[in-house]
Amino acid sequence: MHFTKPIAFLSLLFVLISCNNAADSPYPTITFEKKTPMPGIGRASSVAFVIDGKAYVTLGRNAEYSDSLKDCWQYDPNNDNWTKKAPFPGIGRVKAMATVLNDTAYVGLGFRRNTGAYTGGVLTDFWMYDAKNDSWTRKADLPSKASNACVSFTYNNCIYVGSGFDNSYFSREFWKYIPSQNKWVALKDFEGAHRACAVACSNGEHIFFGTGYRTLSETDWWEYFPINDSWKKLRSMPDDGRENAVSLAINKRIFVATGRHFGGPETGGNVKSDILEYDIARNVWYERGNLPAEGRENSISFTINGKGYIGYGDNDTKVLNDFWSFQP
Repeated sequence: MHFTKPIAFLSLLFVLISCNNAADSPYPTITFEKKTPMPGIGRASSVAFVIDGKAYVTLGRNAEYSDSLKDCWQYDPNNDNWTKKAPFPGIGRVKAMATVLNDTAYVGLGFRRNTGAYTGGVLTDFWMYDAKNDSWTRKADLPSKASNACVSFTYNNCIYVGSGFDNSYFSREFWKYIPSQNKWVALKDFEGAHRACAVACSNGEHIFFGTGYRTLSETDWWEYFPINDSWKKLRSMPDDGRENAVSLAINKRIFVATGRHFGGPETGGNVKSDILEYDIARNVWYERGNLPAEGRENSISFTINGKGYIGYGDNDTKVLNDFWSFQP
């Protein structure tokens, strides 16, 4: 009788751990193709977006650790080259957000850096980019200071932003921006733990959110339902948690890659090079392979014509200057 409870406890623990393991993948290991990086010496904590089959990358910082960048570059996958475009007109920054709605990009928020140290402050300005005219227009500021390292996505002609940091606390706030009215509307707070440095990803039918950081790296994974502003918790990721990762939707399929696991100030954690796929129908995760390069966080990612692209970022020693594509 003395062993009944310990055995039951160990069995339950085994079940709980097993439930969070990756499932056997029905797909082969992903292979990556090296692409041409943009001119320069690399960058981290930038943003990327796609309009009319071309990608745009702006903001972030470079390896010189000078003040933040404001240049903007267009990537054409057809000839694997980069063209310089009109620079971002606001303050240079890191950990901003960017999303596209009706072939128009919206970029902003984030964190202002000063030369030599992270001693700046959160930014709430919000800008619209017109790719056809290569021009920027300032829109209404986000009415919240929880604007550092937010997630963003679009639904039904609106832009959603949330789960940021205001230099004092991690937030559960979410906001909806209505472009036709140039107006922000407060939504219900996220139902899980407050955090920043998470990911959000939409395939046009489902919206997913998870990972991130508050005091340690998170593993949880959620679906958001904008019709009734509600959340549903799904299968957690099969790892020890990550922050500053990237996410992609490719042909309706969902991927999360790279980032940093932070287990506390005594370890500092470790950067990741892996790519995971979330199977929506089965509510399971697959391990799909690794970038054939260094582990990293604060990378960029985007999707064009059924291909995923991941690149740049930083690790414990340097800012990276490489760029990769893959097909799932």
